[in-house]
Amino acid sequence: MRKSRVVLLACSLAVVLVLLGSGAALTAGAGEGTFKQMLVFSEVLSYVVDNYVDSVDTEKIMAGAYQGLMSGLDAHGAYLTKEEVAAWKQAPTGERGVGPGVSILKNGPVFQVVAVAPGSPAADAGIAVGDQIRKIGGRSVRAMSLDQAERLMGGASGSSVTLDLLRVKDLKREDVSVPRAPRKDPPFVLDLHGTVAVLRVRDMERLPTEALLAELDAIRGRGADRLLVDARDVAQSDTRSAVKVAEVFASGEFLKLKDRSGKAVETLSGSRPGAAWAGPIGVLVNGATAGAGEGLAIILHDRLKAPIYGESTYGLGTEVRLVELPEGDGLLVPGFVWEAATGTRWNGEGVAPDEVVKSDTRTDDDEDEQLGQAVERFAKRATASTVPKAA
Repeated sequence: MRKSRVVLLACSLAVVLVLLGSGAALTAGAGEGTFKQMLVFSEVLSYVVDNYVDSVDTEKIMAGAYQGLMSGLDAHGAYLTKEEVAAWKQAPTGERGVGPGVSILKNGPVFQVVAVAPGSPAADAGIAVGDQIRKIGGRSVRAMSLDQAERLMGGASGSSVTLDLLRVKDLKREDVSVPRAPRKDPPFVLDLHGTVAVLRVRDMERLPTEALLAELDAIRGRGADRLLVDARDVAQSDTRSAVKVAEVFASGEFLKLKDRSGKAVETLSGSRPGAAWAGPIGVLVNGATAGAGEGLAIILHDRLKAPIYGESTYGLGTEVRLVELPEGDGLLVPGFVWEAATGTRWNGEGVAPDEVVKSDTRTDDDEDEQLGQAVERFAKRATASTVPKAA
């Protein structure tokens, strides 16, 4: 009886592998490889069940196998229990953009804080960039996807979420209850560094286009002759929000979302007539630039030949689909990938800079050595090679 259950569970994992292989059926070559792997898995599972010192909960083992399988994809992939599937299918509670005020990215079995909104509840609670989140609302994040974590941290304004943190400053672990609130920090900041205008993007979804246009016009009047878009630490997972910023500077087809077969299921384009900036444009990124931040960098680079400075980005360029399994549990499968109109993709590998500018341990903008170096290099770059052509 035990052997039969092991075989049944192993077969269910094989079904999952088939779903991940093509969505319907594997090719002959891939099928043969998967079959060999399943034989090894079945042998290992049988050995564990027969030889482990205590009785084995095979369903628990299989859940762990599913979680390990999905975590090997990217930050979007996850295995969901029956209860988690039901929660996923419900609309997220609370207002869009309401939360503790942190941006996070998956870093191994934990989530790492990559940005803290000024004046947010997270900032008031002393949460800092580099802090690790190990539990959200009492739930371990080890097998959790980025999408799940963002949903759990969001919620109704005025409610709170408990975060189990490992503090970067003293490596102490601490439970912190953080209120949820709408973000109030400016979605962008525009400063002048010599003749280089620096557009610091913080939140694309809230960015007021007309206000940005007015400030760009004003800073041009103060002597700015080129623009550096600072997309560091912009880790919004919804790539679509990149369009709101990109269409200020360019138009036409920006990005396509494609399925495994290469078919475009969605196309993002800029529709604003004319560009708001006629001079050279550059982009600054770092390892915490992900999702929408990467999309923005790719659009400006491909449409306007904008040089990219900084360090290679995180590499988050997929969209998930929910695959429900026969027993009610399910998978969040990264089944779609974003690419630029030129065919450029960044998922996994990230966006590589044209000129590497190493990051520093800045604590505020006055000590931002990476920005200073990028501005200096961009200012020296030959104007003729970076003037955008009509998009």
